[in-house]
Amino acid sequence: MGRKIVAFFNLLHIVLVFLAKIMMAAMVLIIFANVVLRYGFNSGLMWSEEVALLLAVWFIFIAMALGVKENLHINITLIPAARMPKKAARFLDILKSLVILVVATVMLLHGWKLVGFTMRSIMPATQWPAGLLYAILPVSAVVMIYEALTDLLGIDTNDEAVDRFLSGQGPLRDVLGGRHG
Repeated sequence: MGRKIVAFFNLLHIVLVFLAKIMMAAMVLIIFANVVLRYGFNSGLMWSEEVALLLAVWFIFIAMALGVKENLHINITLIPAARMPKKAARFLDILKSLVILVVATVMLLHGWKLVGFTMRSIMPATQWPAGLLYAILPVSAVVMIYEALTDLLGIDTNDEAVDRFLSGQGPLRDVLGGRHG
């Protein structure tokens, strides 16, 4: 059961990476097309700013969740890890995971409420529910909670098949099948 949960979140990691790539490319294309249309042809895409904002918000929260997984958040090193006693380093790791867990739990609870509340509003240009803008909050919060809990519990979530797939050296069936090495 535990390996299936890890495999699920590793697959979710892959999906989020690809989704972030697609969103970044779409943002660039939409904004570029709108600039060309606006300054070259004196027109524009009315919906472009809403869609670009939605893509930017989703990209940011996906990046935040993946940043927690990859330990890419902002760090300040006062004492090099090699000089710090192991107990102190472990205490700081636990503290970091607890802070992430608290922030992610707040994101989950209040993000869920925000999505529910804003689903009643409609964005003017696209006519989409405004809640779509914030729907990524609970998803990224769940990923962050998972990563914080696995870090606190010392569960190894690294999967060589995922790393090989993301680097283009292995097929997706290795990830789905859970084969290692």
